[in-house]
Amino acid sequence: MKTMPATIASKNFGNYLDTVQREPVVITKKNRPVAVTYSIERARELFNLELEAGIQKGLADVEAGRTFEATPEFIKEFSNDLKAKYQKK
Repeated sequence: MKTMPATIASKNFGNYLDTVQREPVVITKKNRPVAVTYSIERARELFNLELEAGIQKGLADVEAGRTFEATPEFIKEFSNDLKAKYQKK
C-alpha cells in the first residue's frame, strides 16, 4: 500500500489516480493518515463482501430466533425514541 501526502495527490492528480488503479493509496495530512483510496473495482469487491457478511448475519439471527415483528406500535415507539435522542435541545 502506497502512502501519499494530500498536497502531492492534489498537485499530481493524474498520477494519483493511476496509482490507485494498481494499489490502495493512504493519503496523509501533516504526516497523519486521513484516508485510504481504492480502485472502483476493489471498492465494489469490499462492498460485496460487507453485503454478503450482513446477509449471513441476518440469516443467522433469523435461524436463532433473534427477530421481532415491526408492528405499527413498535415503529411509532422507535421513531419517538430516536426523535428524543437526536432532537436538538
